[in-house]
Amino acid sequence: MKTIPFLVAILHILTAAIALQHSSMWSINGPDGSGWADITFAVGDLDTIQNNSIHYGMKALYPLQWTVGQKQKCYAPVKHCQTTPDGYFNCITIDPNYKEAWQKQFQEIKPLIDKGIIIGIFLGDEHLYFGVTLAEVKLIADLIRLSWPEAIIYMNDAPDPASCNYDKQNRTVFGEGECLPVNVDWFGFDFYSQDSSSWTVQEEAYKHMVYPRLSRPDQRVVPVSGGWSSGSLSAAQARDLDEFCSTNAREFFSFALRDNRVVALFPFYWDGGAVNNKNGSITGAAGIKNLPRCRETYEGIGKIVLAAGSEGTSQDPAHNPPKPDKNGVFIEPKCETPVEKPPGTWPWCRRTNP
Repeated sequence: MKTIPFLVAILHILTAAIALQHSSMWSINGPDGSGWADITFAVGDLDTIQNNSIHYGMKALYPLQWTVGQKQKCYAPVKHCQTTPDGYFNCITIDPNYKEAWQKQFQEIKPLIDKGIIIGIFLGDEHLYFGVTLAEVKLIADLIRLSWPEAIIYMNDAPDPASCNYDKQNRTVFGEGECLPVNVDWFGFDFYSQDSSSWTVQEEAYKHMVYPRLSRPDQRVVPVSGGWSSGSLSAAQARDLDEFCSTNAREFFSFALRDNRVVALFPFYWDGGAVNNKNGSITGAAGIKNLPRCRETYEGIGKIVLAAGSEGTSQDPAHNPPKPDKNGVFIEPKCETPVEKPPGTWPWCRRTNP
């Protein structure tokens, strides 16, 4: 019996049943993603966005500026959430002039929207964690949808709001039966560890804490995997990180192949600005670009994803944005599927001090 080549088998799985349609990476830009990445985000330079599309076939989710710093610092009462000696931190809220800010930015990016170069909006990273509320997310997402009905609206956050349901101030994010705003199409969160919890925690959190809060069957998730080190590495440490990063990539890809909700994989990050030395050690904060096996693994995954195309999924259209009622209002349904409590073994979900 003739064995089906691995690539053909994966393409069959992807095209037959799976939502995984896009490949990218945090901080990726231009030639580094050529041939395996099809989206950039967190790039606000329109010339760069247009150049990436023309020369490298990469579309963009435009990073919208819609928040401002709160006038007074906020306080993190739970010690493991504190990043300063006194527990106070700079927090954010919605820009009081968000409507005017959106219209200004929308007019600036509309020529690239019309060309199909900008395909959606990136609402930013960890905004819920740092003080923005769901009500504020709804305000901006609804406004975007009214102006641009076909937009893909994506936001990423910290593990705390997604898996623990609290922010840095220890405020509950989702109320009883409260859904993710109906106009947020893609939602992701990052969680980094150096063991198998790196992938098992994200899969468990999505299935039991995030999915029950998605009211539209076509809302999708974007897991963010890690693969980096904040400091210099010896040759042995670099080899170990490269091996773990490669395993991590395969596990996230396996998760995506099992789960129709996963629309893209956006690992963090590509270039840590480190230097690879001849003896195998790495000087500086090592990123995926410095880890050869891991880099090749993500590039290979990206090539498979792009080869599979974006025809949709077995369960529903890949992107079916909601429409407002006759008064131009987007109704938020109640999410009635029970949300599980985080396991007691997840210390980052502890909301009281020892």
